[in-house]
Amino acid sequence: MLEIETLSPPRTFSNLKPWLQNHYRDLPKRLQSVAVFALHNPDVIALNTVAVISEQAGVTPSTMVRFAKSIGYQGFSDMQEVFQQSMRHVPQPYSERLSSMQGPVDLEQTVLSQFTQAATESISRLEQQADEAAIKQASLQLACARTVYIAGQGRAEPVVAYLHYTLVKLGIHATLLQGTSPTITDKARMLREDEVLVAISFSPYTANTKELVDVCLGNGVKVVAITDSTLSPIARTDDYHLEVLEEEVSGFRGLSATMCLALCLAVEAGKQRVERQEMALS
Repeated sequence: MLEIETLSPPRTFSNLKPWLQNHYRDLPKRLQSVAVFALHNPDVIALNTVAVISEQAGVTPSTMVRFAKSIGYQGFSDMQEVFQQSMRHVPQPYSERLSSMQGPVDLEQTVLSQFTQAATESISRLEQQADEAAIKQASLQLACARTVYIAGQGRAEPVVAYLHYTLVKLGIHATLLQGTSPTITDKARMLREDEVLVAISFSPYTANTKELVDVCLGNGVKVVAITDSTLSPIARTDDYHLEVLEEEVSGFRGLSATMCLALCLAVEAGKQRVERQEMALS
């Protein structure tokens, strides 16, 4: 397999992430594993030697160099500078995000207009890029499940609550998977093969949700994942994952497109449940 060549490699981590997402499937298998490790552990890449990094990534130092050059960097150190620069741009505290919005008054750019525009762009992207076949496959798992368990933390919690509410209203038996880390993991181990876990997580991703996905897939339980990247730790080759991206406004990310996707998933599952019931009666 030929490696990817680029005349001008990404010089910021924010540009490198989508570049890797777009080119991920074109990379050789070994370099795909490095890409996943790099995006999930940017601090490790930024702060360690190539020998230490390669050991943690489970590859040779020469593979790390090959990975950097496949993107277009002159070598590993050239790529590492991008990760080191990213360490200077950690997520802003909410107070700082508010301060960044306190610029000169623009009557055409009110807070409302900024967020409605971001929501419109997010939903438009979802409509253009969503894989409808994947949505139907994922919804079929929910329609066929004896019980649908739903888990997610932080920004995912409103989506978890809304999806649970909608599924119940549609007559699908659904349960929220909640609790402390050890307790919720123990609950996940009790799931059966005729049940489904819906896992929802967005960058910077919660380790607890990833652990639930690992436990369920390891026990043969189907997983439907809603996340924001093909390189998300819960977007796996052995689960049904759906991607959705939200536009940011001064560091604030809404849930407009995500809620829309959750609603589509639930309604499609409800439709398929009814169709299966009608076929069973005919």
